[in-house]
Amino acid sequence: MHAGLIPRMIVGSGLLLLIVGAVFGVLVAAMNEQRAIPHPASRSAQTIATEAEIEELLLDLDRTERGFVVTRDAGLMADWTRQRELLAEKCARLERLARTPAQVEQAQRITRYSRSYTDQHAAAVLQAAQRGDPSAGSVETLREDERRVVELRAELDALAAAEQRLAAAQAADARAAARQAISTMVTGLAAAALVGGCMIAYLHRVVVRPVREAAAMADRVAHGRLDTRVPDDGAGEVGRLNRALNTMTGSIRRNVEDLVRYGRTQAALRRIATHVARGAATAEVLDAVATELGRLSGTDGAHIARFERDGTATVVAAWGAPGIGLPVGTSLSLAGDSVSARVYRTGRPARMDSYAGAQGPLAEHLLHQHVRSAVGAPIVVEGRLWGVVTATVTTEPSPAHDAESRLAEYAELIATTVANAQARADLAASRARVVVAADQARRRIERDLHDGMQQQLIAIAIDVADGEASVPPDLAELRGRLSRVTHRLTGALEDLREISRGIHPTILTDCGLRAALKSLARRSPVPVELAVRLGSRLPEPVEVAAYYIVAEALANAAKHAKATYVRVEATADVTRLYLTVRDDGVGGADARAGTGLTGLADRVHALGGALDLASPRGGGTTLRVELPLTAAEEAALLSRPRPTEA
Repeated sequence: MHAGLIPRMIVGSGLLLLIVGAVFGVLVAAMNEQRAIPHPASRSAQTIATEAEIEELLLDLDRTERGFVVTRDAGLMADWTRQRELLAEKCARLERLARTPAQVEQAQRITRYSRSYTDQHAAAVLQAAQRGDPSAGSVETLREDERRVVELRAELDALAAAEQRLAAAQAADARAAARQAISTMVTGLAAAALVGGCMIAYLHRVVVRPVREAAAMADRVAHGRLDTRVPDDGAGEVGRLNRALNTMTGSIRRNVEDLVRYGRTQAALRRIATHVARGAATAEVLDAVATELGRLSGTDGAHIARFERDGTATVVAAWGAPGIGLPVGTSLSLAGDSVSARVYRTGRPARMDSYAGAQGPLAEHLLHQHVRSAVGAPIVVEGRLWGVVTATVTTEPSPAHDAESRLAEYAELIATTVANAQARADLAASRARVVVAADQARRRIERDLHDGMQQQLIAIAIDVADGEASVPPDLAELRGRLSRVTHRLTGALEDLREISRGIHPTILTDCGLRAALKSLARRSPVPVELAVRLGSRLPEPVEVAAYYIVAEALANAAKHAKATYVRVEATADVTRLYLTVRDDGVGGADARAGTGLTGLADRVHALGGALDLASPRGGGTTLRVELPLTAAEEAALLSRPRPTEA
């Protein structure tokens, strides 16, 4: 039976309503029957009472008639007239109370006999008595009165007996109908209870129990047991509900898995973004990406390889169990059949469910490492096929059917990471080249001033001094003019030397940062304590940046901070230079207020360093700087002119 629960419930409810309606119909009929019992009984009582009244009136009429015949009393005549009228009313009432045709006929006959007795016989006797006729009191007349009264009383008694029999029969019928109604009611109620019980049992089987199972399933789902299922073979709407619940639970499970995967991906993105934000090298970022990819994909190994122009691929990041996969820096041949080769040739995601029978050096190497299957996706950076990301599996089963699409999503992340890392590296290198180029230009200007104009001024000063020495004694005025020219040339030469020192200190180039800082301390108007702990010479961009940082800090301490003491600390390890300048001035320094610190901060950031300024009002100023040595070396290397082709 494939009908739904609603038609079934309609049929069952209709049957139950039919039975209950029949029971109530019988009950209503019985109640009406019982309600009708008092009415016939009351009517019978009224009929019997009216018969008794008529019989009493007949006797009264007979006595009054006899008394008037004897006494000729006018009062008795008035009583007789009133009694006759009352008798007529009682006879009319008796006719109205008659229920059966026989009763009606008998009542009418009683009325005719009463009228005949009163209007014909008794009235004639009374008139004869009024005339003084002796026949009015004769024996024959009395016997006739008695006969008529007896006949009327006999009719009345017969009518009363018939009425009593009719009332008794109606009462018996009512009692029988009541017994039948009770029997029918009990039978109907039993049938209704049976049908109701069957419906309850049916509803419990097809509705209540499945709903309870569905509620228990919902409770288990609410507690995270998403593998719960309910039987979906229920009847009608309940079966559809169970199937819908199973479908919904499966959908929730997939959504939860997607959300978990999304959450893990977002967490991985945050960790990778942390590496990028702190300026990690591209290799470190890619290694972090490979690690996160391996953990997210649930495979045994993950590799990121960059395609080279010679048709090979270089592993730039790898993750996996020891002994599985290829180490970073391995050059892969793309000849033969492998996931990397397929991606390289097609530029689309690829998979190999089995390396058995695959040809090529890479396939042989993977088989040697017990790699059974792999999936891969292309890494496209700025519209160019940059490389491939692969995930390998050493055990059964093969990667999921959607592994390629999921790996393609990670490949987009890798492409973005590579593009961002390259852009960041290019920007840092560009800024570093700008700083180095500016320093080189300053040094070139300083060298040009030193080797050009400064040497010319020295030669001119020597020539003027020689001319002054050769002037005769009598030309004192000319000697004085030449002496003034010599003094002016000497002053201009000192100014030029000071200008060239500000452009690029020669001592920094010749003797290094330690000597340059000592020179700054000697020329500072504020007492300076130096604590310089440096080993060998540092990269030139670092030394130049450190020199100008200290120079600007000393100038600010003298001009703005009103300091009486400055301490300069400089230490270096194999990776960084740490520089601290602290004074006891008024504080309140702000790098945004145009004190020269903005340009220093740009120089520090261009070299990949960090600058921190602490200057509370009334608490002095502390400037801390960290400069990476490797980034500076790379910047210096990048700033060198590349050889041109012949």
